[in-house]
Amino acid sequence: MPNASILGQSEGYIFLTIFWLVAFLAIRLFFKKKITSSAFLVSERTVGFFLGAVSVAVAWVWAPAFFVSSQKAYEQGIPGLFWFTLPNAGALILFAFLASRMRKIFAQGFTLPQYMSKRFGRRMELLYSFAIFVAQSYAVIINLTAALLVLNLVTGIQREVLIVILGAIMLSLSLLKGIRSSLVEDSIKAMFLAVVGILIVPWAIGTSGGFSSVLGGLGGMKGTFTNLFDPIVAWTFGVSISISLLSGITIDQQQWQRAFSMKRDVVKRSFLLGGLLFAIVPITLGLLGYVAANQALKVTVTQNQLAGFSVLVHFLPTIGIVAFTAMVLAGLTAAGSSALSAVSSIGITDIYKFLKPRSSDHDLLMAGRISMVILILVGMGIALIPNIQILYLVLVVGVFRAALFLPTILSLFWSRLSGNFTFLGAILGMLVGVPLFVYGSIVKNPTISSFGSLVPIIITVVFCIGGSWLKSEHFNFQSLMQNHKTSKK
Repeated sequence: MPNASILGQSEGYIFLTIFWLVAFLAIRLFFKKKITSSAFLVSERTVGFFLGAVSVAVAWVWAPAFFVSSQKAYEQGIPGLFWFTLPNAGALILFAFLASRMRKIFAQGFTLPQYMSKRFGRRMELLYSFAIFVAQSYAVIINLTAALLVLNLVTGIQREVLIVILGAIMLSLSLLKGIRSSLVEDSIKAMFLAVVGILIVPWAIGTSGGFSSVLGGLGGMKGTFTNLFDPIVAWTFGVSISISLLSGITIDQQQWQRAFSMKRDVVKRSFLLGGLLFAIVPITLGLLGYVAANQALKVTVTQNQLAGFSVLVHFLPTIGIVAFTAMVLAGLTAAGSSALSAVSSIGITDIYKFLKPRSSDHDLLMAGRISMVILILVGMGIALIPNIQILYLVLVVGVFRAALFLPTILSLFWSRLSGNFTFLGAILGMLVGVPLFVYGSIVKNPTISSFGSLVPIIITVVFCIGGSWLKSEHFNFQSLMQNHKTSKK
């Protein structure tokens, strides 16, 4: 990959300014009315089926979908891309049933921690609020980091300056309309994804020699990974990434916020279609990883995370690279803004309303916006740490969230779950699982790392099931339904 940037710095600043201006005007155009806290948090629960499905799909397209998909195709061929795509799409399909159940029993809710408070009390609400803040901080960090990887190469603008610009773009757009800003950004993101998927990727493949260039790299960079069910890839990558993604979406306030924003009768269908739409993205971008792995093409890959981007630089003129960069910018900015919106719902619903239950609508909006500012400052600070590996961030945070995976699912369906034992199991799962995974990563022992991913789930299963036997409790789901039986669909 050439050392010189594709665009000059001045052109890079113009590119970023135009992008921000288009997004800003689009948000103001589509949502002209004065914002209320309900519109800011859940868009008045009016999001329909198609917009819901598109928003769900593209909101799940984070930095890993852009970069790890082609990275795993490049490094581990067919099984690498398979084990990245399947649990990603499967996570959205699983969430379809969780979201549908949540809207049935807690129709007028705003956040997952709010529900856990109703189910188990304030202590569990705080645990979930903390976990979600960590997860959304990670979302901002990972998307900022990934945007830096590409924008620094394309524009030549210094990392520190880009951090400030990207953070300002995410924050300024989110502050306008909350979740409604995210819906508009998701729509813009979807258009860029379509352009890249339909035009740019086929263009790059055609220029590289056609589909035979893809076939020549199906085995990955070593040419040996052709077995879809390769047991080594399944254990060292498939297990940990599956746990990370399935547990991640279970406590992902970004998706819960979308579920609460939809008309109640379209929730399940929107997430099911969203899962199918999402799968197209990593598969399409993964094809570039196969091209990069084709040794006959001699594509220079200086960073495995940028394998797909390296193909575009090698085969396409500037316009193709800029189009891909625009997609990355739209995608990662929208993902970061979505995280800010999710945290604002926690800040308003689970923190500020608890401290000041009779707050005015103006005060609630201010609390949500302050939550956004705090999160972006945390994310910008950490994103500047040199040599952050996107893949490691995905997996480490996944272990942390795994401790809340089964408690969340069981809380929606099982009335006998004990609050005390569930809380203790989640805490212990975090305390044991995260250090074990980190140690396995440091010593480069995938067996220890994969076991570290499983430990939180094993511990919480024992505590949840064992606790229900030792301390019999019964939660009346009807009590939540009755409180919301007059809610609108």
